[in-house]
Amino acid sequence: MNIPFAGGEYADLFLLADIETNAALPANELQLCPSEFGPAAIFPLSATRRRVVATIESPEGNAPSLELVRKILAQRAPPAIAARSLHWSSYFNIHHRHAATLGSGRVFIAGDAAHIHSPFGGQGMNTGLHDVWNLAWKLDLFLRGHAQRQLLDSYSIERLPVIKSVIETTDRLTKVMGSSSRLVQLLRNAVIPMVSRLAPFQHAFVQRLSELGIAYGGSPLVEGPGERWFEDSMRGGQGIRSRFLLLLGKDTEPAMREGAKALCGALDGIVEWRVSPSDGVTLVRPDGYVAYSGSSAAGAAALESVRSLLARQASARPTSSMLTGA
Repeated sequence: MNIPFAGGEYADLFLLADIETNAALPANELQLCPSEFGPAAIFPLSATRRRVVATIESPEGNAPSLELVRKILAQRAPPAIAARSLHWSSYFNIHHRHAATLGSGRVFIAGDAAHIHSPFGGQGMNTGLHDVWNLAWKLDLFLRGHAQRQLLDSYSIERLPVIKSVIETTDRLTKVMGSSSRLVQLLRNAVIPMVSRLAPFQHAFVQRLSELGIAYGGSPLVEGPGERWFEDSMRGGQGIRSRFLLLLGKDTEPAMREGAKALCGALDGIVEWRVSPSDGVTLVRPDGYVAYSGSSAAGAAALESVRSLLARQASARPTSSMLTGA
């Protein structure tokens, strides 16, 4: 596809092992373990099964043994953990790279084909799933003849800043965790335990590593911060159902509701309006991110903003160029 895949490679060799352990460590926490021997990360897969990722100076055999994993845990992990058996293990090298664009013509890339980075932070698979989640609804509208090619182009525009941020975070974390500098080690070992106890840091760290804090502000398809919409009404089988949702607060004026109904009627099958427990006017995309949020007091101006945003990404009638995939 001739798409550049710029970046670099880490010099360290890494070990990965899925192990059976005791239940001494919490099953809802990951452990990031800096050490003079190198960094290690321990991810819970269940109460007694964990994934260990660590740097290693040189391989021992074709794959890491249980004895080697136990040695690393003894050097770097909390003393309470005990490795009882080995399910699977491997050595690997890692890179930090991302594609210059996520599509070319009728071909799109996602996941490891689009970005590779350090496993510290556990964001690789989640980032790939977010890629496809961003692309799927756009492909759906396009293939049903309800969108222009520009909607598909927005896949790269929206996802590349997120991908770059993930790579920057994991790269920074890997370098700090694995630094051989005594000064960096002293600062790291003093600052991280202190800062990690602060509630704002914990919230920001969880939001970033869980990727619940992803937002698409700056996208041509979004007016505002473009954050994820969280509301109980979105749960269950009704959910979003592959369409935009136009949410109106319970106290919305009748004229506003009639205008919303007319707008949704003109884009039947693309937009659905619902009453929301939240105030104001909110347009939620099929992927659950907010395209527009405003006050119901804005009246017709708010609906016009919604109409303008929808016009950039959806249409009621398919054109011949859409149907041929041009």
